[in-house]
This record gives sequence, C-alpha cells and structure tokens, in this order.
Amino acid sequence: MILNGTAIPSLTGPITYHSSLTPLLNSISPRFGTVVGGEVVTFTGSNFVGDTSLYTIIIDDIICPVINATATSVSCTTGKRPGLF
Repeated sequence: MILNGTAIPSLTGPITYHSSLTPLLNSISPRFGTVVGGEVVTFTGSNFVGDTSLYTIIIDDIICPVINATATSVSCTTGKRPGLF
C-alpha cells in the first residue's frame, strides 16, 4: 500500500484493540464560533494524552494551536479566516 508517495508496510499478524488506549471524543464546545479567531475550542472525552505537542488540530483548514491537554480534554485557540482584516 502507498500513502502520500510512501510505502506502508503490510500487517501480517493479528491486531488487538484496547478501548482503554483509544481516545474517545464526547463533545466539542462551542459548536460554532466567530470567523475572526481567538475562540477557545474544547474537545472533551477520555483517554487523551496530556502532551500538547502530540496534537495537530485543524479547523476549516486553519491550524488551531493546542493550549491545554489533559486525559479528558484538549483545548485550542482558533485562527482567523484568511482575507479578513
């Protein structure tokens, strides 16, 4: 299999799913925001990691830098839409 021009190795052995290791998203707040950015968006759930450097959040093709992360939530601050002054 090739993904973005890079060969991905085939899996040959069994795969074991552990729900305790898989992040579960329960809610996103707020659901809507302004186009001028600066809105803090919080993703709430379980099994997240607290290291903010492990997240890349993109909302509507705009990077939302992570400002806080815990085992139950991740928050980022939205950027403004291009073309706004």
